[in-house]
Amino acid sequence: MNPLEPLLDRRSYSFSKLTYPGPSDQELKQLFDLVMTTPDHGNIKPWKFVVARGDNMKKAGEMALELYKRQSPDGQVSEDGKRSAEYISNLPMMILVMTNVDPNHKKVTIWDQQLSAAAAAQNIMSGLHLMGYGGLWYTFLANEQVKPLFGMKTDDQIVGAIAVGTPLPEFVKKIKRQSPAKYCFEWQGLGVPPSELFEK
Repeated sequence: MNPLEPLLDRRSYSFSKLTYPGPSDQELKQLFDLVMTTPDHGNIKPWKFVVARGDNMKKAGEMALELYKRQSPDGQVSEDGKRSAEYISNLPMMILVMTNVDPNHKKVTIWDQQLSAAAAAQNIMSGLHLMGYGGLWYTFLANEQVKPLFGMKTDDQIVGAIAVGTPLPEFVKKIKRQSPAKYCFEWQGLGVPPSELFEK
């Protein structure tokens, strides 16, 4: 058996395909225990997570609507934006992933720290899948207007807002994946073009 089999069916689910329930307190603790295994140069944990759930999801939907309005050239929210905000209001949970970098660290660059925070977000996505939940990692919140809302430092960035819920059963199915063949190569030494790692 392929030991990676449980993760090969991981996929993202749009807002409309996620419903209740979301993770319990105990499951959230297990999920963030997994996140603490994320590769982290310098062991500085350059991330911060904000969880919204329950009644606060209505506030999250209102915030999304306001952000869509600010991003619009004419201050009007499109029908897609309104629909997105409504979906957010009805989600069980959202996990906001942001960097919490040390810009003056002597050994670890900001870029390294940002990559680590992104890896933490991917661990959240994988963990949710293994626990039987679904997620959608999206970045519409990734703009300067969001930073004051969450007390973020100038150098920090929104890595993503992860929508969390239970996938509707009719959408839980295998999806066809691309072969990795055209993306993977084997190094053959300096000045020699890498060769294909797998047969196409």
